[in-house]
Amino acid sequence: MGNPLLDNLKNKHVITYISVIVRHWIAPPIPERQDTMWIRKTAKDKQAGEGTPIPTQIVSNEEIPPLPQTEDQKAVEQKIRELADQFASKLGITRREFLKTSGGMVTGFLAMNAIHGCAYKVTEDEALDEAAYLEGRPKNQFIFDAQTHHVKDSITGPMMFRKLTAKAGLNPALLDADLGRGTLHRGNFVKEIFFDSDTVMAIMTGATLGPPEHYALPAEEMVKTRDMVNAAAGSQRMLSHGLANPVEPSFVPEGMDWQVEELGIDGWKCYTGNPSGAWRMDDEAVAYPFFEKSLELGIKNISLHKGLPLPGRFESYFNVDDIMQAAKDFPDINFIIYHSGMKHMMTMIPPGESGIDEDGNLPWTTDLVRMQKENPDVTNVYAELGAVFGHSVVTHPEICGHLMGQLMDGFGPEKIIWGTDCIWWGSPQWLIEAFRRYQMPEELKDKYGYVDLTAADRELIFGRNIAGLYGVDIEAARTEIPGDSLSSMKSAYINEGPEPSNTQYGWVAV
Repeated sequence: MGNPLLDNLKNKHVITYISVIVRHWIAPPIPERQDTMWIRKTAKDKQAGEGTPIPTQIVSNEEIPPLPQTEDQKAVEQKIRELADQFASKLGITRREFLKTSGGMVTGFLAMNAIHGCAYKVTEDEALDEAAYLEGRPKNQFIFDAQTHHVKDSITGPMMFRKLTAKAGLNPALLDADLGRGTLHRGNFVKEIFFDSDTVMAIMTGATLGPPEHYALPAEEMVKTRDMVNAAAGSQRMLSHGLANPVEPSFVPEGMDWQVEELGIDGWKCYTGNPSGAWRMDDEAVAYPFFEKSLELGIKNISLHKGLPLPGRFESYFNVDDIMQAAKDFPDINFIIYHSGMKHMMTMIPPGESGIDEDGNLPWTTDLVRMQKENPDVTNVYAELGAVFGHSVVTHPEICGHLMGQLMDGFGPEKIIWGTDCIWWGSPQWLIEAFRRYQMPEELKDKYGYVDLTAADRELIFGRNIAGLYGVDIEAARTEIPGDSLSSMKSAYINEGPEPSNTQYGWVAV
């Protein structure tokens, strides 16, 4: 059986899509920074001879210009190297060797505390003694990443809209760019997610941007990754989204039937701000037939990219103002709001500015929290942390406090979902460690009434919440996964001496 969604779209929207992107996504042009050059983060780390276990500057995924390191970020990077020299000398190993150990990861958070204040629960003993690190590490923690990515094997350079970005002058460095074969593909995905991190389960997701032939990873490839990983493991380690675009007439019902019945998808991923056909969740003519058909097919989890808008006339479709009405009208569907609806990617906020006002307002995320508090009977909306937790934690730690404080206030720990948006940012292990160790700053607790995250809260957010939505039996998984083949392969990898990449696969400004 063919893919009717792909068959019907092959020629229909290619020209339209290109023109839409050129006119509304990359226009008006953003002035190129004259005082910086771009370099692959992997190339920068290679030049330095080593990477750092936590990022020390924002990494761009090629869509927008990365900002240069802030002075604080430079100080953190310098402090990491200073501490690593001290600790490596005591242990009789090189700094590069040390930075690839658990002590190297700990050193990253010691350096963050030294520059930003005590935002992380960490001790020097953990850096020097692996036993101390393991003693403080949560035992049998179930980490289920709700947002992971890789690209299809045919992509070895920038994707279509990123090439257009380069040609328009926003990022000329992309014109002849090579991703580095394999870095964003399936094999390295498995290593970064399952071997070099404590992630035990993950959802493969994607993006409906443009016609299907231009997707970074089509639904059939997403499902293929899920099935390959699960078959290799001998247990359920991955779920997979399908890709939903209700604007297309062929999607409801033909495209939906194909993805559910033929591919066996586990949930939907949507882009309401798709430049080739934007839509609103509260549109009764477009969205509601999609929701109704989803329930008919037994799909109850719909994840939506909200916030982090593409510039242009479709920006409003990334807003969160269409969520509550849809959630009220479809109480049997769980709406998982990726990026917690945050409007500003941290790369878009100049160094030294927080992007928030005196009241701690986070554009769109604060709106989402307010709407949830105004509608306490709505119990089917969830806030996901992909990208926004990681970007705020390394660039504007104050924003991280506002993000977590407001989500805890409006949604509670039961409605916050762990997601990382990796493999774009390398292995998620630094994010896992950051979330385990992050402590709400006292000044934010005093001024805004934010609360600390408890160990029980972190357990819910890390995995219990998303597992419950997808019907994953955590206790059964905890019994099955430690003895599966993927765990055996990971043990062999660790015993032979793990080689974490300590890098990210985007661009940095230098």
